Amino acid sequence: MRFAVAHKAATYLVVAFAYLAMITGGGVQPAIALAGLVGLVGSWWWEPPTIKFEKWSWIWTVASVFALVYSVLTAVVTGDFLGVGAQFLIWLVVAKCYNRRAARDWQQIYLLAFLMLVAGSVLNADLTYGACFLGFVISATWALTLFHLRREMEDNLLVKHAADRASERVEVRRILDSKRIVGKRFFLGTGALSFGIFLVASIVFLAIPRVGFGYFLKNQRGLTLAGFSDGVKLGGHGVIKSDSTVVMRVEIDSKYGGRDRPEIHWRGVAFDYYANGQWSRSAAAPRTNDNYWAWGGIEHHQIGWQSSPDVGKTTGVKQEIWLEPLDSDVLFAAGRPHLVELGQIARKRKPHPMRNDEIRIEHGSTLHYTVWSALDAPPPDELRAAAGTLPKNYNVYLQLPEGQITAQTRALAQQITAGLATNYDKAVAIERWLETNLSYTLELRDPHGTEPVHFFLFERKKGHCEYFASAFVVLARLAGIPTRQVNGFLGGEWNEYQGYVAVRAGDAHSWAEVFFPGEGWVTFDPTPAAPGGELGRGGSGWRAKLGRFVDTLRFQWSKWVIEYDLASQLELFKDIGRALKSAAGSVRDGVLAVFRYWPIGLLVGLAFAGVLAWRRRGRVFESGGGRRAGRARARSPIAVSYDQVARLLEKRGRSRDAATTPRELAARLLADNAPAAAELGELTELYYAAEWGQRGDASAERRAAELASAIKRTLSAEGRKVAR
Repeated sequence: MRFAVAHKAATYLVVAFAYLAMITGGGVQPAIALAGLVGLVGSWWWEPPTIKFEKWSWIWTVASVFALVYSVLTAVVTGDFLGVGAQFLIWLVVAKCYNRRAARDWQQIYLLAFLMLVAGSVLNADLTYGACFLGFVISATWALTLFHLRREMEDNLLVKHAADRASERVEVRRILDSKRIVGKRFFLGTGALSFGIFLVASIVFLAIPRVGFGYFLKNQRGLTLAGFSDGVKLGGHGVIKSDSTVVMRVEIDSKYGGRDRPEIHWRGVAFDYYANGQWSRSAAAPRTNDNYWAWGGIEHHQIGWQSSPDVGKTTGVKQEIWLEPLDSDVLFAAGRPHLVELGQIARKRKPHPMRNDEIRIEHGSTLHYTVWSALDAPPPDELRAAAGTLPKNYNVYLQLPEGQITAQTRALAQQITAGLATNYDKAVAIERWLETNLSYTLELRDPHGTEPVHFFLFERKKGHCEYFASAFVVLARLAGIPTRQVNGFLGGEWNEYQGYVAVRAGDAHSWAEVFFPGEGWVTFDPTPAAPGGELGRGGSGWRAKLGRFVDTLRFQWSKWVIEYDLASQLELFKDIGRALKSAAGSVRDGVLAVFRYWPIGLLVGLAFAGVLAWRRRGRVFESGGGRRAGRARARSPIAVSYDQVARLLEKRGRSRDAATTPRELAARLLADNAPAAAELGELTELYYAAEWGQRGDASAERRAAELASAIKRTLSAEGRKVAR
């Protein structure tokens, strides 16, 4: 590859990686990102002699001033200084790529690329930024090295040919067109070096104490995702779509989260008040029993009836949860959560009180927390035997709007529960009736003024999970059972590579919880299985496995880069300590085994020493002349002829020092009217053409040999005259 093309290609790689790092996060409008990409591609061919920069400079200046004014006004009006700044960066780098003339232009391109990379660190939290960052490090090493070589060569030629501008331009062009300055070894060697530096920097990144990326950008990276809702309103038009966007990743034991295991209910919000087809939280609802304290840099939230953290940790199922930012501050947990731990005290609870056993923590970025929950419901016999009065304020879970529940709905509740003595049997009967007599659909229909639960039960007779859960709660309350509606997620895709459940937006679900005195809240889910399984637990085909592998990479990027905090760092150091301790034990056992079986160890040591001696003998043989270790670069016959003449000139006192080029030596001898100066000048030009321009041929080689012979004869004759 020609030197100029190699330098330009490396520079455009730097720009491309920085550009992709900034735009792939979605912070730049797609139309602007696409226009900038097209502009960068077009700038590759925008250079002399095709284009004369002088004719276009004023147009670029006016356009840049307009872009600056537009960007400032847009940023002030919208308040999105970061997004508008990224768009202005796109304009600047495109404009500079169309005006790359001198060394300072290339330097400014590198600076703009670095600024785009920095902007991408905020606008793009995805795995793509990590891949682009690695590409930027490697390509920047190539580009900056080649730029330094180019600038040094151009500056040296500018000094040495200051009196002859035409000669300077010709010389620079020859160097830039040369294919012998850089090759595969340069790119492979510097690329490997850059990758090694990247690995070392990664180790340093993991070792330096930190508080986490989300700490600095809280409330700035929130996303609104379809699926989960912090409220329920029945009725509407359209179709609910299954969204595969991952909203939560949960590390849990495979016996609970495996692909063939029962799906887990990830509890989020609960509602106690129903009216006009909507569920909400009333001011009379019981507050969440949150025994909160902070210790060792960790927030603890003890939920529900557990008496101590140790009870929750020993009897509950542990979940390590990484929750993506939603348009809600609610936290999710499996089953009945007992204890919640957060790694950073900086994330404070919301000022308003939590109700209905909800857990709410402000988080504008990915939040990592740990939960211990009870996943299995108490045995049916215990639930049948559950008795006692309701706790204070629990009457809200029997509330129904006056005058809105139809007589037909009330009669159905009595019909389903007739003859049943316990709340458990009544709840099971209602659940089975709904599963058996009604069907599931994602197509929404407007009840047209009819009470939504009545419309679902007696007119349409099919609906989605919110209808099933609402109908269950209404029927259960009509039967005198304290019940509430719950929103969250159901199931998720099991990832076998890392051992976690990837909960998606399309896994959003509604169900009900029934209160049993002495036992607490128990999950009842009357929604029948969806046709086709909806998103399901994940397929077994190669595409599904590839998708889970890519999600594993994204998860590790978020876990160890984006949300890597002090707690994660301490856990990493503990893992390293355990690994070193295990390795030390293995070494100790190995040493003891060597002492125990020393004859075998002696034979292995002697064999190893023999292999080393044999390899050393081979290296000595090669270096001693038995075989040449490497092959020297092949020289052209013209270069050989020039070297012979150069050695002869050195013997005659006309040597060339390191600061003098062959062409300068020939010009100096010609100015001094030295013997054979004309022949030497012609031979020098042939030498340049062959060595740097690769334009040697048979006729040029013969001419070089003739010139070398003529120079030798002239110098020999001169030497004989001097001897006389």
